[in-house]
Amino acid sequence: MKYHEIKIQDKIIRGFLHGDNRNHLVIVVHGFMGNKVDHHFMLKRYAEEIASCDYQVYRFDFLGSGDSDGLFFEEECIAWQIKQLQFVISHFQKLGYYIHLFGFSLGGMLVTHMPKYFEIESLFLLSAAANFDEVLEKMIAQGSVYKDGFEFNGYYITNKLFKESKEFGYTDGICGYQKPVCLVQGSQDPYVSKESFLKYQSIYPQATVKIISEADHCFTTILHTEEVRKEICEFYGKIKNMATQK
Repeated sequence: MKYHEIKIQDKIIRGFLHGDNRNHLVIVVHGFMGNKVDHHFMLKRYAEEIASCDYQVYRFDFLGSGDSDGLFFEEECIAWQIKQLQFVISHFQKLGYYIHLFGFSLGGMLVTHMPKYFEIESLFLLSAAANFDEVLEKMIAQGSVYKDGFEFNGYYITNKLFKESKEFGYTDGICGYQKPVCLVQGSQDPYVSKESFLKYQSIYPQATVKIISEADHCFTTILHTEEVRKEICEFYGKIKNMATQK
């Protein structure tokens, strides 16, 4: 595992590289209020699993999260995170990598928009939130008023972000992607709706689909985490032969 930072404007995105494949890179994208390690260290473990399938993997923190520069409430913006992800992808494409994307929750939604701008070899969507506006509504209902917005679990959610979530086109322009896709979601996810999952399933008819019985949004139990790891191994193992041809 190697530390790797990327400068965007006057700030630093920080992350880690796993594996030593010099051709194919999987970028792991965390969700809202998350980071490159995330709940019960799952993104670190998933990155290690992907790397074991002979890929290079980069997991990073968006600005305002984890170890990257910036404050959460100032940096948390859907459009801005899309630009950051574009910058990260461009950075690694310039280094000669073929790019694969693995996104969790809001990160899952973000990666679906990247094939509009880049050649993306595969998508792994874990609890992908095409209903992020509804997710925020649930959080706000459980939180309290704070400044120009709300507080939830110690995070400041601005009214500006809430307004953006209501206006954003979650599936606009993402149809037509023909390369490998994997969709994984827990049957007891309290945030990402069944309708969100079915929407992605209809957009990606070629997708490998897995509903993990009784699992929550973060696949919190050891059993559910292992089931996700199994899906990761099968998906990336299956497309490995396709990848090695390039």
